[in-house]
Amino acid sequence: MLKPDIDEIRKQFSITNNHFFFNHASISPMPQVTVRAIQEFNEDIMHHGNMHERRWIRQVEKTREMYARLINAEPNEIAFIKSTSQAISIICKGMKFRKGEKILTADVEFPANIYPWMAMTPKGVEIKFVGARDGRIDPKDIERSIDARTKIIALSLVEYGSGFRNYVEEIGEICKKRGIFFYLDGIQGVGAIPVDVKKFNVDFMSVAASKWLFGPQGVAILYIRKDIIDEIRYEEVSWRSVIEEESRKSYRMDSKGSARKFEGDNVNFSGIIGLGATLKFREKIGNNNIYRMLSKNVDLIFEELKRRKYLIFGPVSRSERAGIISVTHSEFSCEELVRRLRAENIIVSIRNNHLRISPHFYQTEDELDFLFEVLP
Repeated sequence: MLKPDIDEIRKQFSITNNHFFFNHASISPMPQVTVRAIQEFNEDIMHHGNMHERRWIRQVEKTREMYARLINAEPNEIAFIKSTSQAISIICKGMKFRKGEKILTADVEFPANIYPWMAMTPKGVEIKFVGARDGRIDPKDIERSIDARTKIIALSLVEYGSGFRNYVEEIGEICKKRGIFFYLDGIQGVGAIPVDVKKFNVDFMSVAASKWLFGPQGVAILYIRKDIIDEIRYEEVSWRSVIEEESRKSYRMDSKGSARKFEGDNVNFSGIIGLGATLKFREKIGNNNIYRMLSKNVDLIFEELKRRKYLIFGPVSRSERAGIISVTHSEFSCEELVRRLRAENIIVSIRNNHLRISPHFYQTEDELDFLFEVLP
């Protein structure tokens, strides 16, 4: 594969004309191809109504295929929904939890991976938290916390606060060995690092399109392993969730045997088509090229901040890194660091009393050098 032309790639990211943006773990800027795809869809409706609905449906299915390819899944295992919280709610409602059964998670998870599980506690379901150490989660602590009532482990692929990349292959093997379901919140990993749901032994994974993938707001993707799709009941039945969705006379409640049954009947065509344009853009560059270029930027920032005696929170080795660098300074508060950076139009964030820097693949060494120049 040819080396990507970074100058041409950067033309797609208009944000480079306005900011030095190191906050992709919050919301990533959409490339121009994505914005155009959404605009073209809306103009299509404006001029033609629903005359081209069949084409929209084909575009949605093409997007499903590209995303499945990205995470090594099958298209029938992919559902387009609105948020990661909705994904967990689908799982919670459909898994037939019994009183006394446990959900095992970590005490450093983003609230979207906590509150939907907590909503199960009035039904007698228990939540057990594994404690992180300096932002890192030890798989041995996970395994020691499992008992006969543990039904599911819910963790992030990459922790939002520390940037720690969980040992999901090891944890997936533990779940497989113990007969426990494994839910992965992939929002801070998919698009930034290679993801293989089969290799990870994941049963469920949810991702929002608007972070590392460069997709639109309001689009999320739920992966459900095909062997368990029929086991997950879905209470929000719609006309699109049945096999004969085009029938207006034969009222048969035969649910689709794919993850599509979880999508509901009001398809977010513009968002999914926009995501499709993004995934196609990424495939043209080469996802492995994206991972490599992002990893290089992350390594440069890690090593420079370590050299300057910043306290690194979370990842210790390269294998524990993804796209987030989380640090503190011995002399300057995070608020002061952000103030200095914002004064020079460098955008970062603060999470859990740490400065969080999250670059992406299209950023140049000149941009990184400017970041280093402004930071003390």
